[in-house]
Amino acid sequence: MTDEASHDDLPSSPLLRQAAGWISDLSSDPSEQNIAGLKAWYAASPENRKAFASVMFSADVPNAIRAMSEAALGRKFDILADLPGVSPEMSQDREGQAQGAPWGPRRPGTAEPSRRVGNGGRKTWFATAAAAAIAAAAIGLTSNPISDLVASPATAESFRTGHAEIRSYSLSDGTDITLDSDSRVEITIDRTRRHARLHKGRARFIVKADPRPFAIEAGGKEVVSKAGTVDVELDAARRADVRLRAGSADLRTDAGTTKALVINQPIVYSPENVTPTVLAAPPADTRDWPAGWVEYRTVALGTLIEQANRYAKSPIILDDPGLSNLQATGRFRLLDTEAFAKHITEPFGLRVSRRSDGIHLSR
Repeated sequence: MTDEASHDDLPSSPLLRQAAGWISDLSSDPSEQNIAGLKAWYAASPENRKAFASVMFSADVPNAIRAMSEAALGRKFDILADLPGVSPEMSQDREGQAQGAPWGPRRPGTAEPSRRVGNGGRKTWFATAAAAAIAAAAIGLTSNPISDLVASPATAESFRTGHAEIRSYSLSDGTDITLDSDSRVEITIDRTRRHARLHKGRARFIVKADPRPFAIEAGGKEVVSKAGTVDVELDAARRADVRLRAGSADLRTDAGTTKALVINQPIVYSPENVTPTVLAAPPADTRDWPAGWVEYRTVALGTLIEQANRYAKSPIILDDPGLSNLQATGRFRLLDTEAFAKHITEPFGLRVSRRSDGIHLSR
């Protein structure tokens, strides 16, 4: 028996938003990383699978994204089979109908399709419409594009930064956010809630005190704060790193449990390891990243240069791959690429040469 065939309740709103977010991510970036992330999130729990099936029914998902999702997850998302309270007989009744007949809830302003049905067919149609209404009501929709699933009833506002750029923004509720290089976040603030979804990169949220909790979604989980400073990072492999800097915040898991965050104690999780884990000995002190600073007890030179290149207009290149294993320690300002390159070469006696493709370091 599948999870979808046996469920008797609707998914929670956070899970529905997460499912809609995955579809939105695939629509804007159908990369292998996003596909792998969706597969891991979908497989993590029966509740996740129910939520995704509900969204695939209720949202106007583009055909290409629907096909991509079905191929990645190895199953079809049939309209009837995935909804609560719909019996196998109802699915069979649908299969007997004329091909090409519209099905599901009508959008406002469209005429009801003409169809000849007997009493059994009419009962099936009303049951299906009722199930569709339940799913739509659970997500707060009448006409239901993907953007409404993420942001209804308010409109999500998107903020992003380009390469080698750190920017700060003030939100309508008084909250301040700072985005690291190559980052994107969507913010929704209305009368009842404050919500952010980090799509990629890193962001610092200085949450203004308010009766409405501020929920920050990243990698399938939410950080919730009423007043506090929180750093949230999501890398290309969808590994999440959450750090409370001031105030208070809780990490809310898919199962509905919460974990209080401790100031400057990182919590990490990923599609491969969905259980939030305390990082007892973080390799870097990143408290001052909005100013471009990072401090390492010890770090491989290749890793350090990879971090510096996030802000480099002319990348730093190691001519000898063996140099990447050298160990560095200290406090580094990554925003000034020229100064950083000069600073990092001195302890190792390296030579700096500037070419058309970047700044080269060699023995």
